[in-house]
Amino acid sequence: MKIITLILLTIFAHTTIFGQEGSLQAELPVIKTSKAFKQLQQIVGKWKGKMKQSDGKIIDVVTEYKVIANGSAISQILIEDGLEMITIFNDRNGTLAATHYCVLGNQPTLVLSNRTMTSLSFDFDPICGLKAGKDKFFNKHEISYNPKKPNEMIQTGTVINEDRTVNASRTELKRVK
Repeated sequence: MKIITLILLTIFAHTTIFGQEGSLQAELPVIKTSKAFKQLQQIVGKWKGKMKQSDGKIIDVVTEYKVIANGSAISQILIEDGLEMITIFNDRNGTLAATHYCVLGNQPTLVLSNRTMTSLSFDFDPICGLKAGKDKFFNKHEISYNPKKPNEMIQTGTVINEDRTVNASRTELKRVK
């Protein structure tokens, strides 16, 4: 019994130390991403700034973008006025899209609606089941980033209320070094 236990422990240790890391990475596929996804990768890092809401309120914002899941997604951890949210960006059928896990308790989905050399615009995708006139949710987002000014970024967004009124915001961010 002691010999079997010793053999099993040796096999386990050998597999853990030598086998799994290399074999798992060797089996991972090469991820192909859209031009918009590659453009979004330019903002990976930590950012800090101020958000001005349409009612005039100014809010502190900290955000961090990371490439995750073998390069198939980009996460954004966003902290607005101490409240944390996450957005996951990924290509869906070749088009950049996002799911925003919001402090409003819902998960609106957005899909790329326009791309320029310095901006990515996203509009609400009703696939998530939220409905204008019934739910309050984040429904538009634009990321403006000029590679010639790599430490500055502007983001705008809107939240649509149950009564279909809209609250807009503009966030000016600086890269944290």
